[in-house]
Amino acid sequence: MSLRLLGAFEVSARAETGGAQWGELPHSARRLVAFLGLHGTATRDFAAGSLWPDSTEAHALAHLRTTLWRAARACPGLIVTGGAAMRLDPRVSVDVDELEALSRRLHAAHAEDDGSWVPPRGVLLPGWYDEWVVAVRERVRQLQLHTLEAMAERRLLQGAYGRALDLALGSVEYEPLRESSQRLVVRIHLAEGNLVEAVRAVRAFEELLWQEIGARPSPEFMRLIDLSVPG
Repeated sequence: MSLRLLGAFEVSARAETGGAQWGELPHSARRLVAFLGLHGTATRDFAAGSLWPDSTEAHALAHLRTTLWRAARACPGLIVTGGAAMRLDPRVSVDVDELEALSRRLHAAHAEDDGSWVPPRGVLLPGWYDEWVVAVRERVRQLQLHTLEAMAERRLLQGAYGRALDLALGSVEYEPLRESSQRLVVRIHLAEGNLVEAVRAVRAFEELLWQEIGARPSPEFMRLIDLSVPG
């Protein structure tokens, strides 16, 4: 079973779910499932207060009970409750958790990398403006950027330039004004011997930065091509 929160909300299950048929989650249940996907185990009070902040405590808990009932009808077993706490079924894989696990592996001293690691991509729950989503969205975005950069750096050192460039450009797509990602793109072009592409990337970033915030790239960034471009 899997829960996708990056790029879109999606819950899916393989056939071996104990015979239970999963249906479409109602809106309130989707919010609860996403909340638990981001927070792991949560108390009923915490979940109710976060999901229905404008309701009284009693009304919020009543909304939560109704939502749990609706979720159980649509997707039996998806949410596990016990006492005052609840969580998703431990068998449910959450893409945000996979992203965090990948980030930890990238920074582990002896992590084995067979070249198949793929970072989950996409904005966290796009179009959702709940306070508990917005509060986490920037942290997830920064985690994605650092993970993409770290993987691009690793593929660059391995000589897998095409894969490295795809990852670096993925980071640039998330944040075009991020100099560290733009620097990776230039370094990869230079490693491949594509001087024209490197110069084009430098000039494009220089123009973009000036147009957007009236600033210039750092001297370190501009020096990436100083030794390669006459004058």
